[in-house]
Amino acid sequence: MKLKTVHSAIKPILIFAIFTGVFGQPMRGAGPLFRAGAGGTDVFDFSSAHTPSTHSFTQSGTILPADNSINPHEYMIGSGDVFFITVVESPSMRYTAAVDLTGRAFIQNVGLIEIGKISYTDAKKVIAEHVASILRNPSEVYVTLIQTKNATVSVTGKVHIPGSHEFSGTTRLLDAILAVNNGELPLASEANLREIVYQSGDTTIMYDILAYLHQGDRTQNPYLYPGDRIRINPTTANVFISGAVKNPPSGFYPIKEGETLGEFLSMFTFDNIADTERIIVYQPSANSQKTFGTSEMDYVLNDLDAITIPVRQNMPGIFTVHISGEIGSPGYYPIIENVTSARQLIDMAGGPRETANMAQAVVIRPIRSLPDRFSANAPHLNAVRPERGSSISMASASQDYTIIKLIHYNADRVMLEPGDRIVIPKTDTFVYISGAVKNPGAYPFMRGRDARYYISQAGGFSSNADKSNIQVFMRYGDLVQSVETRCVEPGGVIVVPTSTQYKVLTQVVLPLISAVMMTATVAISIISVTRQ
Repeated sequence: MKLKTVHSAIKPILIFAIFTGVFGQPMRGAGPLFRAGAGGTDVFDFSSAHTPSTHSFTQSGTILPADNSINPHEYMIGSGDVFFITVVESPSMRYTAAVDLTGRAFIQNVGLIEIGKISYTDAKKVIAEHVASILRNPSEVYVTLIQTKNATVSVTGKVHIPGSHEFSGTTRLLDAILAVNNGELPLASEANLREIVYQSGDTTIMYDILAYLHQGDRTQNPYLYPGDRIRINPTTANVFISGAVKNPPSGFYPIKEGETLGEFLSMFTFDNIADTERIIVYQPSANSQKTFGTSEMDYVLNDLDAITIPVRQNMPGIFTVHISGEIGSPGYYPIIENVTSARQLIDMAGGPRETANMAQAVVIRPIRSLPDRFSANAPHLNAVRPERGSSISMASASQDYTIIKLIHYNADRVMLEPGDRIVIPKTDTFVYISGAVKNPGAYPFMRGRDARYYISQAGGFSSNADKSNIQVFMRYGDLVQSVETRCVEPGGVIVVPTSTQYKVLTQVVLPLISAVMMTATVAISIISVTRQ
């Protein structure tokens, strides 16, 4: 009785020592472990379903996959895989078993075990049960994979680097295609990624890598196996899809022989505004089009068919509008076209800060067609042009912008449109003067004063000022609005240009006179030297 107590006490210590590397190098890719004993075979899952696998045993130059985890139910055992086997007894026994080219592994004192081309899960079960069956006393058997095989495979067809390549055994089909195609997938319009030919021995399987990418079908992205052959054929039958498609994007995609509309569309994610009851298919062979609903998806697609996913009628679009300046949380926010108001968006963004000047808050809108509610007769509606006095018609013709001042329009009634921007400037108490004045700088804002007042505060015009072309600008973010000289607001910039006559005098006449004088001086000097 005492001996049994000691034995049961040291067993956990032995097991702990095994898994902390006391008996040699750390075990790689441990994964779910099998224990075979008197009670049968049990699975202990000490990790996730995708067991991380380091690659310290991988040969130099091997191309590592993007996802180097092992799925124990999908990874197939082959030549080069190495197992670590521990039998927990007193004393314990440890074995290392490598799989050979015939798919068998030799275990000392146990013999040969056939485990080639079966899953990692099944291989561990076979090893654990076989070892346990030949032992005199019921024992716990632990099996784990400590080294993965390499796989030399042939890749041909529509890739940049066809030929034989060596990969880690944990590499999957998608990783291999990317590795031999400069890190990119071949174009779906040119390479048939939906029927990749995969030959393993005498077996040929077609894999759809787009189904893996866009539907999450892991069965379409297998692990590579030594000696396998991959061929990517050119696309022979395409269809074009457009409209309210979210992912993958609109474009040409290959179709399988006999593939129905429903089967093809199952690969796509639509926008939430898509009308799936009015899917339009144009058939160029018959120069006609048909409309299909969700109950009519058995239509068999043909080469060059064009599929359109329309937007639901009377469905407002969902877009984003940018708000910046003195607002709680600047950035992009979703709006419903012609439904979300400027006030709602300002509230959504956390409201104005204490430093905000709401009297100068504006909506900046790209001019497409000016709505009636913002007609040219509305006050303070100006195109954002660097030139003074440009008209609404000029702005519309040049794809310019319109400024809608929220102080003049109820922010609850200004409905936002795609491309709008809201700018809430910081409170400013100065007006800025630059150019041909005696004392350029910042001067306190005085309500109701025009540009001439601030110029007088700056000491008046300088002698070279162009008094007839005074410019007044307001800045809203990265855009500048030209305003009338009588409409000076806080933060406004007054620019007094240099007169054209002064430019001619300083840039043309004076240099010319200087050149003439220099020429005359040189001529006089030459004459004087000649006479001497």
